[in-house]
Amino acid sequence: MKRRLVGSFLTLALFALCVTVQAQDKCQIVRHNGDIIRNAVIADMTKDEIKASIAGGTEKVPVGDVKKIVFTGEPAEMDEARGYIEDSRFEDAIDTLKNIDPGQLNEFMKMERDFLHIRALAGRAFAGSMAISDVLKSMDKYFADKANQNFYRFYEVTEIYGNLNMLIGTDEALTKAGNAFKMLSKAKDAPILKARGLIGSGNISLLKKDAASATKDFKDVLTMVKNQELEGVKAEMQVAASCGLARAAVLEGKNAEAIQMIQKLFTDNIISAEDPLNAQLYNALGFAQLSSKKPKDAAISYMHTHLLYNTNKQFHVEALDAMINIFRVELRDETRAAELEGVKASRYGAKKK
Repeated sequence: MKRRLVGSFLTLALFALCVTVQAQDKCQIVRHNGDIIRNAVIADMTKDEIKASIAGGTEKVPVGDVKKIVFTGEPAEMDEARGYIEDSRFEDAIDTLKNIDPGQLNEFMKMERDFLHIRALAGRAFAGSMAISDVLKSMDKYFADKANQNFYRFYEVTEIYGNLNMLIGTDEALTKAGNAFKMLSKAKDAPILKARGLIGSGNISLLKKDAASATKDFKDVLTMVKNQELEGVKAEMQVAASCGLARAAVLEGKNAEAIQMIQKLFTDNIISAEDPLNAQLYNALGFAQLSSKKPKDAAISYMHTHLLYNTNKQFHVEALDAMINIFRVELRDETRAAELEGVKASRYGAKKK
């Protein structure tokens, strides 16, 4: 009798363990277009593709289509951290991730946690509350882990790595950024990743005053938008590529064309008035207006970024620097220029990098 009871308990324990493992292996794969693959079991994962078992069959999902994966059985803190990151509450995300018991995580969950931590650190760097060089060191360690090199978030981290290096702006950093964006543009079966890579490469060309190369990259992205290849991120890609194209036009002396291009985006209402992407539009408009010898109009455009869309350090600092120059050099208003310098110093400190 005793032996039977022990055997029964052992069977129940093994059954419970199997149920737990199966629950943790299951996940929901959320695509950029809003579709959700439920109760999927990941059979294999590379940086380019996820093979998932679904209802007895197997589906191959290109990583470029995936917005996120929510793993069944993951701690609630994981999704809380994702929410904090979406809301730009990066400190809260980092604190939340620290509270996760590693014993609750399977291998995929651990890699997702590590990604979220890196993403939160990068968010702090973009917002100006952490040195970019420190985040890049953490990212180098992240990439050194071979498991992370084949996690579905690999290209997302690669894009962030490129953007941060672009902010550093040295020749060495721009080379690293260029290599990162080139990797994105060669991702398999992933138009969204290719578009992000082209935008990154186009922005580097702008920094190098290579209008022709920039124009080609940005036009390629707009063609992809027109051909419906970027479902789920169309507005984001259209704004980024159109702003880049307008800046390239300014480099070629086509200021009126650039202004008209940006104003049409406002008229078309492709993004809401609350969307932080407006910072890119107003900065590009200010850039074109200043080149057109309209400093007052440019100051107003940049002021929109400063007052309404200032969550991204890159775009906010660009707006502040432009306004400081406009008020000091063009409008001869030293008081206003000094005030804006004070804002920049208090928000971002003396160090840019």
